[in-house]
Order: sequence, then C-alpha cells, then structure tokens
Amino acid sequence: MSSLTLLIKQLQPRTDLWDWQREALCRNLDTDVFFSCEDEDRGARIRRERVAKQLCDACPVRRDCRDHALSVGERYGVWGGTSEADRRCIDAAQPVARQPKPKRLLKISPRHPAPGRTPRTVPSCA
Repeated sequence: MSSLTLLIKQLQPRTDLWDWQREALCRNLDTDVFFSCEDEDRGARIRRERVAKQLCDACPVRRDCRDHALSVGERYGVWGGTSEADRRCIDAAQPVARQPKPKRLLKISPRHPAPGRTPRTVPSCA
C-alpha cells in the first residue's frame, strides 16, 4: 500500500461523530433562537432561551447535542436544552479528574551505591 493510500484513509471524514446533527430539529431553523444578539436584554434572553429549550425538549438527539456541548466546552448558545449558565453549573458540579503525577525514576550513578546500602570496600591488591 502506498503512503498516499494510507494518507487518504486517514483523511476520511469521521461522520460518526456528527451524524446526530442530521436528525436535529434545529437543523433548518434560524440560529437567533439559540444564540443571543449583542443588545439582548435579560428578559429577551430568558424568553429566547425558554423557546429554544422547548424545541430541544422535543428533539430526538437532545442528549447527543448536550454531550457535545459539554465535551467541547461550548460557551455560547442553547445546546441540547442547556443554556450557557446551565452548562457552567454542570461543569462546576462535576469534579475535575486529576491525573496522578508520574513517579520520577531515580537515576543512580554507577559510581555510587544504591540507596540504603552501605558501600563495600574492596581490598586493594597492592
């Protein structure tokens, strides 16, 4: 197999990650329902988010949409029935998984004895 063939196989689209979007009810709707405009006041935002969440409630891919927004850290708009504030609360409630620090391997010089052992004296042949 040539390197070009391998490269083409690697560059194939990963539609399995995005197929859920084809089934979304919002697919052909105006994005103004889901994303705020610059001069939107608090009351208008609440009403817009309420309408967007009602649409999301009936959507067959709501969970996939919400999971996507949480996994990529989507900061704006209504995704999967969650607003920007909802997702911030969800993120804050989930504990951050901390990775344990890797253990440092001690490198011991061949000239020095291993820790915890007393050096042996070798009698000289003089």
